[in-house]
Amino acid sequence: MRITKDTSLEGVKKIGEKCGRCGRCCSYGSGFMLESEVPRISAFLNITKEKFVKDLLEETEIFHTKIFKIRPFKKEGRPYGPCMFLDKNLCRIHAVKPLHCSIGNCGEHGDDLHVWFMVNYCLNIYDPESVRQYASYLKTGGRMIPGAEMERLFPDKDVLKKILSYERFK
Repeated sequence: MRITKDTSLEGVKKIGEKCGRCGRCCSYGSGFMLESEVPRISAFLNITKEKFVKDLLEETEIFHTKIFKIRPFKKEGRPYGPCMFLDKNLCRIHAVKPLHCSIGNCGEHGDDLHVWFMVNYCLNIYDPESVRQYASYLKTGGRMIPGAEMERLFPDKDVLKKILSYERFK
Protein backbone atom coordinates (compact mmCIF):
# COMPACT_ATOMS: atom_id res chain seq x y z
CA MET A 1 0.00 0.00 0.00
CA ARG A 2 1.16 3.50 -0.81
CA ILE A 3 0.72 6.11 1.92
CA THR A 4 -0.13 9.61 0.79
CA LYS A 5 -1.11 12.77 2.62
CA ASP A 6 -4.72 11.94 1.83
CA THR A 7 -4.65 8.34 3.04
CA SER A 8 -7.58 8.01 5.41
CA LEU A 9 -7.13 7.69 9.15
CA GLU A 10 -8.75 4.26 8.95
CA GLY A 11 -6.30 3.22 6.22
CA VAL A 12 -3.32 4.43 8.22
CA LYS A 13 -4.55 2.64 11.36
CA LYS A 14 -4.93 -0.58 9.39
CA ILE A 15 -1.32 -0.35 8.17
CA GLY A 16 -0.17 0.52 11.71
CA GLU A 17 -1.78 -2.66 13.08
CA LYS A 18 1.06 -4.65 11.54
CA CYS A 19 3.23 -4.07 14.60
CA GLY A 20 5.21 -7.16 15.54
CA ARG A 21 5.43 -6.02 19.18
CA CYS A 22 9.20 -6.36 19.21
CA GLY A 23 9.60 -3.26 21.39
CA ARG A 24 12.38 -1.75 19.24
CA CYS A 25 10.52 1.47 18.35
CA CYS A 26 9.56 2.09 21.96
CA SER A 27 13.03 1.16 23.27
CA TYR A 28 14.63 4.19 21.64
CA GLY A 29 12.03 6.85 22.33
CA SER A 30 8.37 7.49 22.72
CA GLY A 31 5.52 8.69 20.61
CA PHE A 32 3.83 12.02 20.20
CA MET A 33 0.50 12.81 21.79
CA LEU A 34 -2.16 15.22 20.63
CA GLU A 35 -3.64 17.52 23.25
CA SER A 36 -7.06 15.98 22.54
CA GLU A 37 -5.72 12.57 23.66
CA VAL A 38 -4.61 13.75 27.12
CA PRO A 39 -8.02 13.41 28.87
CA ARG A 40 -8.58 9.84 27.66
CA ILE A 41 -5.11 8.61 28.60
CA SER A 42 -4.97 10.42 31.95
CA ALA A 43 -8.38 8.93 32.85
CA PHE A 44 -7.08 5.46 31.94
CA LEU A 45 -4.10 6.06 34.25
CA ASN A 46 -6.46 7.43 36.92
CA ILE A 47 -4.57 10.70 37.33
CA THR A 48 -5.56 14.28 36.65
CA LYS A 49 -4.85 15.81 33.25
CA GLU A 50 -2.65 18.39 34.96
CA LYS A 51 -0.54 15.78 36.77
CA PHE A 52 -0.27 13.70 33.61
CA VAL A 53 1.01 16.65 31.59
CA LYS A 54 3.36 17.87 34.33
CA ASP A 55 4.86 14.52 35.32
CA LEU A 56 4.72 12.31 32.25
CA LEU A 57 4.81 14.51 29.14
CA GLU A 58 7.20 16.96 27.52
CA GLU A 59 5.93 19.78 25.36
CA THR A 60 7.70 19.96 22.03
CA GLU A 61 7.12 21.59 18.68
CA ILE A 62 6.89 20.22 15.17
CA PHE A 63 6.50 22.69 12.31
CA HIS A 64 5.65 25.48 14.76
CA THR A 65 2.86 23.39 16.28
CA LYS A 66 2.96 22.51 19.96
CA ILE A 67 2.56 18.81 20.65
CA PHE A 68 3.31 16.51 23.56
CA LYS A 69 5.85 13.72 23.69
CA ILE A 70 5.74 10.97 26.27
CA ARG A 71 8.73 11.48 28.54
CA PRO A 72 11.22 8.64 27.97
CA PHE A 73 13.51 7.06 30.54
CA LYS A 74 16.76 8.50 29.17
CA LYS A 75 19.73 6.22 29.33
CA GLU A 76 22.78 7.67 31.04
CA GLY A 77 24.93 9.60 28.58
CA ARG A 78 22.36 9.21 25.78
CA PRO A 79 19.70 11.57 24.43
CA TYR A 80 17.16 8.74 24.22
CA GLY A 81 15.72 5.90 26.21
CA PRO A 82 12.68 3.66 26.30
CA CYS A 83 9.14 4.95 26.54
CA MET A 84 7.97 4.99 30.14
CA PHE A 85 4.99 2.83 29.18
CA LEU A 86 7.10 0.03 27.67
CA ASP A 87 7.09 -3.08 29.83
CA LYS A 88 8.72 -6.27 28.48
CA ASN A 89 8.06 -5.21 24.86
CA LEU A 90 4.39 -4.47 25.61
CA CYS A 91 2.68 -1.12 25.97
CA ARG A 92 1.06 -0.62 29.37
CA ILE A 93 -1.42 1.84 27.84
CA HIS A 94 -2.04 -0.16 24.67
CA ALA A 95 -5.84 0.12 25.01
CA VAL A 96 -5.67 3.94 24.89
CA LYS A 97 -2.29 4.67 23.35
CA PRO A 98 -1.89 7.84 21.27
CA LEU A 99 -2.59 7.86 17.54
CA HIS A 100 1.09 8.34 16.74
CA CYS A 101 1.91 5.17 18.68
CA SER A 102 -1.04 3.30 17.17
CA ILE A 103 0.09 3.90 13.62
CA GLY A 104 3.84 3.67 14.14
CA ASN A 105 5.75 0.48 13.64
CA CYS A 106 9.09 -0.88 12.49
CA GLY A 107 7.62 -2.24 9.27
CA GLU A 108 8.25 -1.14 5.74
CA HIS A 109 5.82 1.79 6.07
CA GLY A 110 6.99 3.03 9.48
CA ASP A 111 8.74 6.17 8.22
CA ASP A 112 5.87 7.08 5.90
CA LEU A 113 3.36 6.64 8.74
CA HIS A 114 5.39 9.06 10.87
CA VAL A 115 5.48 11.62 8.04
CA TRP A 116 1.72 11.17 7.46
CA PHE A 117 1.16 12.02 11.13
CA MET A 118 3.40 15.11 11.01
CA VAL A 119 1.87 16.43 7.80
CA ASN A 120 -1.72 15.84 8.88
CA TYR A 121 -1.46 16.82 12.56
CA CYS A 122 1.51 19.20 12.88
CA LEU A 123 1.78 21.11 9.61
CA ASN A 124 -0.56 24.11 9.63
CA ILE A 125 -0.84 25.51 6.11
CA TYR A 126 -2.52 28.64 7.55
CA ASP A 127 0.52 29.46 9.70
CA PRO A 128 3.36 30.93 7.60
CA GLU A 129 5.99 29.90 10.15
CA SER A 130 4.73 26.31 10.08
CA VAL A 131 5.01 26.39 6.28
CA ARG A 132 8.55 27.79 6.42
CA GLN A 133 9.65 25.12 8.90
CA TYR A 134 8.11 22.39 6.74
CA ALA A 135 9.88 23.82 3.69
CA SER A 136 13.17 23.78 5.61
CA TYR A 137 12.52 20.18 6.68
CA LEU A 138 12.05 19.18 3.04
CA LYS A 139 15.03 21.22 1.84
CA THR A 140 17.34 19.51 4.31
CA GLY A 141 16.33 16.02 3.19
CA GLY A 142 13.20 15.38 5.24
CA ARG A 143 11.14 12.44 4.10
CA MET A 144 8.15 13.21 1.90
CA ILE A 145 5.00 11.34 1.07
CA PRO A 146 2.95 11.88 -2.11
CA GLY A 147 0.49 14.74 -1.79
CA ALA A 148 2.65 16.63 0.70
CA GLU A 149 4.76 18.44 -1.88
CA MET A 150 4.90 22.21 -1.42
CA GLU A 151 3.43 22.73 -4.90
CA ARG A 152 0.43 20.52 -4.05
CA LEU A 153 -0.17 22.15 -0.68
CA PHE A 154 0.17 25.66 -2.16
CA PRO A 155 -1.01 25.81 -5.76
CA ASP A 156 -0.74 29.63 -5.61
CA LYS A 157 2.99 30.02 -6.21
CA ASP A 158 2.93 33.76 -5.44
CA VAL A 159 1.52 33.21 -1.95
CA LEU A 160 4.05 30.45 -1.30
CA LYS A 161 6.90 32.68 -2.50
CA LYS A 162 5.78 35.48 -0.15
CA ILE A 163 5.58 33.10 2.78
CA LEU A 164 9.01 31.59 2.13
CA SER A 165 10.64 34.99 1.59
CA TYR A 166 9.14 36.33 4.84
CA GLU A 167 7.04 38.88 2.98
CA ARG A 168 3.99 37.29 4.49
CA PHE A 169 3.81 36.74 8.24
CA LYS A 170 0.07 36.14 8.72
